[in-house]
Formats: sequence, C-alpha cells, structure tokens
Amino acid sequence: MHEYSITSSIIEIVKRNIKEKNLGPIQKINFELSPLSQIEPESVNFYFRALTAEDQYLKDTKLNFIKKKLKLNCRECKKTSGTEDYIVKCPLCGSTDIEVEQPEEIKIVSVETSD
Repeated sequence: MHEYSITSSIIEIVKRNIKEKNLGPIQKINFELSPLSQIEPESVNFYFRALTAEDQYLKDTKLNFIKKKLKLNCRECKKTSGTEDYIVKCPLCGSTDIEVEQPEEIKIVSVETSD
C-alpha cells in the first residue's frame, strides 16, 4: 500500500500543475528513484492506471522510472563517488568510513505534454 499513497500524491501534484499552468493531456512523467527506496515501479504504474482510467488528462500517460545513483562521500580520501548499489566501502580507496547521501525516494523530474 506504500505505492498507493505515493501514486495518489503524484496524481495530486500533476493535477495541480495541469490546472495552474493550463496544461493539456500529459504524455509522459519522468521519475528518479533512489536505489535505497522500497518503491516498486510496477506497483506505481498499476495504481496510476487504476486511479486515472477516466481522467482525460492522465489516462494515457506513460510513466518512466530512472534509478538514480547513490552519492557516497568518503571521509578518508575526501572524494565523492556514485553507485547504483548500496555498498559499505568507498569504491575509490576501499575505506569503510563513508557517508551515504540519501536522495528522495521518488522525484518527479519532468512532465511532458502533447502541446
């Protein structure tokens, strides 16, 4: 059910933007997902389809999910690196003294309209 509430929030945000910016039907919504998120894109897509089946602006919208890399800050070599997998050591120097920057679980990157 985690995805249901997230999907409901996404729809609310997009509908508000449609109204505020006087947009036409939405063709595509692009998202970034944190590698640490527990969000299943298939579930978000399922709920999105169910919740927008009758909506003239969103019923044909495609959802595109891009998995973002984790940003790792190494306290030993003082370098920043990125990884798609959660690791417990710096991929540059091998130190385990790292800090993982937690990105947002899911983020709307862009919305494409038919206009």
